[in-house]
Amino acid sequence: MKNALLHNLQFYKGKRILITGHTGFKGAWLTTILNYMEANSMGYALAAEPGSLYEKIQGNELIHNVTGDLLDYPLLEKTVRNFQPEIVIHMGAFGFIKECYQDPVRAYHTNLIGSLNLLEALRTCRSVKSIVMVSTDKVYDNKGDGTLYREQDALGGADAYSCSKSCMELMVRNYRQSYFQTDAHSSGIAVVRTSNVLAGGDHVQTRLIPTILKSIAEGTTVELRNPLQTRPWQSVLDALNGYLALARLLYQNPDEYSGEWNIGPTQNGIKTVSWIFEKIRCSFQGLDFIPGEHFTVTESETLGLNIQKALDKLDWKPLLTCEKVVEQVVDFFKSQAAGEWERQICLRQIKDFYGGCYDEAEMEK
Repeated sequence: MKNALLHNLQFYKGKRILITGHTGFKGAWLTTILNYMEANSMGYALAAEPGSLYEKIQGNELIHNVTGDLLDYPLLEKTVRNFQPEIVIHMGAFGFIKECYQDPVRAYHTNLIGSLNLLEALRTCRSVKSIVMVSTDKVYDNKGDGTLYREQDALGGADAYSCSKSCMELMVRNYRQSYFQTDAHSSGIAVVRTSNVLAGGDHVQTRLIPTILKSIAEGTTVELRNPLQTRPWQSVLDALNGYLALARLLYQNPDEYSGEWNIGPTQNGIKTVSWIFEKIRCSFQGLDFIPGEHFTVTESETLGLNIQKALDKLDWKPLLTCEKVVEQVVDFFKSQAAGEWERQICLRQIKDFYGGCYDEAEMEK
């Protein structure tokens, strides 16, 4: 797959790419990746939260930053019109299950109406050739029976987060058929359903890795809500490389690559919460856990993705095992504790992931 990594490195150099949600956890990593690739990138998002990875890497130095809400259509439309992006990756969302349950109005406003505003702004932007709308693996009508869900399986949504994303996907289908694949305007537009991503630098305490690492830092016992819950876990680097591969192929062949895509690990990446905990515990003596308080909203005990379509048709596959991902999380945590700048840690892991491809790209000029 080294050629696939090289294809992304060569393609994105100088490309105008707009990212929404760039101040979030995945957004901070993608901001750093695109800067490494020498893309001409612009981000549109709410201001970075205090203590976030984006703040720590000083992300505004790496990307053209616009601070704005997806619900502010005039500002969003002006940003699109002025920048004239070729590629858009929409990651902006209200993306926390517990918080969405507590504030469903914000969940639907941000995830549905915010996405609608973006599509409207892009509908009249003739420079746009490729649009990737980021969804979630939780949109499936999950029966809890261990099924690995495929793109053609039924959507559901038992909570406000999942349902708002399902609604967003239906809207994207409408816009794709009505506006983005016509004689007047031919742009590729696809939805990616992404599994749980792991990497260093996450600060959101309702997620697994920050919960464990905070307990390590404070010398307290870890509280795990659902130790036997299974999820498809993958590296943030694998997930984002999948987004970039899809966006590149959409740009080159919009008819073939528009649609829905699962981006996740192979079946070996479907692990229990306790498995992740045990792998981290190997690096820290005396770490233990107790059952934590469950969310009010019900979470399925099992969830898995079938990624065969992506493996067959995209210039992509997940490269990092769960063991390697956990190793990188621990490395990030220990390097951070030793005083290494978070941006340098991100860049070091990004360069390791791309494995010297940048040098090969320079040699081929």
